[in-house]
Amino acid sequence: MSARRKNGGGSRAARAGAPALVALLFFAALAVAAVLAVRHLTEPGTLPLRTIRVEGRFRHLERAALRRALAGAVDGGFFSVDLEKVRHAALRLPWVAAVAVRRVWPDRLEVKVTEQVPVARWNERGLVNEAGEVFYPAKGGWRGPRLRFRGPEGKAGRVLDFYRRVREGFRGRGLEIRQVALDPRGEWRLRLADGLLVVVGREQWRYRIDRLLDVYPLLGRAARKPRRIDLRYEQGFAVAWRSQEKG
Repeated sequence: MSARRKNGGGSRAARAGAPALVALLFFAALAVAAVLAVRHLTEPGTLPLRTIRVEGRFRHLERAALRRALAGAVDGGFFSVDLEKVRHAALRLPWVAAVAVRRVWPDRLEVKVTEQVPVARWNERGLVNEAGEVFYPAKGGWRGPRLRFRGPEGKAGRVLDFYRRVREGFRGRGLEIRQVALDPRGEWRLRLADGLLVVVGREQWRYRIDRLLDVYPLLGRAARKPRRIDLRYEQGFAVAWRSQEKG
């Protein structure tokens, strides 16, 4: 009697555990199927990319060069392509400032490119963009801005900031800054469109420039034009005049 009870209890336990085992096997099969599906979708030959669409307005950037760089970075299908790799391939081109890449179903990449906007030339070969960053385009094939910055490497942002702080004061006097130079000692020099050199110095540069601009109309009425103005004096500034022009 006791043996039959034992066997009956074991059968009931086995029957109760069967649904749990079936459910476990079902979910395991589902997980395997999901893994296999992901592997299939991420294979390069599955859903291949057929189109790369480039958006942007360019003055200096060559679309053909950009497309070659993008195509060389695409090494997968729709799901497996590395978007960051594509993005960085475009950013390696000197005239590219920013890139956004996204997938467009079912077989297209959309690449939005922002071109560099040069504000000034930097030293001998570089250009400075609106963010104060330096980039180096290939020689030839473009016309740079007339404004020129000179300074130690890594100081382009500081030179741009200085220029933006002082340019309006000069424009208010009808003067255009063509060059801003920062030397290794931290001294500023300005070259204006008419060739005038303004030696600002390192300290109290705002006060010194404001003092010059306050009296500049008087200098403009002089018989000769100033060639060089040195602002590095406590009580005023020194003026070197141009040679008398012959009539």
